[in-house]
Amino acid sequence: MAIFRKDLLLEMRGGEVVVTLTVFSFLVLTVFSFSTEPGSQAPKEMAPGILWITFLFAGILGLGRAFDRERENGCFTGLLLAPCDRMQVYWGKCLSTLAFLLIFQALLWPVFGILYGYSPVRGMATAWTGIILGDVGFVALGVILSAVTIHARGREMVLPLLLLPLCLPVLIGGVRVITLAVTGGGWAEAMTWIGRLAAFDVIFLVLGSVLFPLVVEE
Repeated sequence: MAIFRKDLLLEMRGGEVVVTLTVFSFLVLTVFSFSTEPGSQAPKEMAPGILWITFLFAGILGLGRAFDRERENGCFTGLLLAPCDRMQVYWGKCLSTLAFLLIFQALLWPVFGILYGYSPVRGMATAWTGIILGDVGFVALGVILSAVTIHARGREMVLPLLLLPLCLPVLIGGVRVITLAVTGGGWAEAMTWIGRLAAFDVIFLVLGSVLFPLVVEE
């Protein structure tokens, strides 16, 4: 919680991550919404996929900054010397990154509904269950890979190359849940995909908690 509060306080002072992710995502959604002829149904049909691709690439930008502050002046070493289990460092980073993702996604949700002709409140409970579960899996995997690449050359390229293939289950599950939610599907239809997203979350949270102390030894 101390790490979470520290990251949240720094973000409130600078607004670097949330503002960057929100502006980037808004531009992507706007460009895609004008990519076809007026009156075409193609953007509306592709909207859930466009939304999750936007979340994914914006999330990679956010994860790229997860340990940026700790890279300066040996702060990462000082963090690892703190009198606590290193697994707690992992969980703190997961919480702060998840909070940043959820804030910018909440700001983007009404914009998505307006641009693509969907009601922001229709199926919102189902949609946000899928978004939150997808975010948890994405963050659990992304934080551990961000720690792996913290000192790598060209880490801005290495992180997406490692993360994107492994996040395919999150992308597919998230798109299916959003599609069912905005087209009038109920919980029954979405539960299969929600269950798969939850299983993905459990697997990578456990693996991340176990592997993070080993990763940061190097």
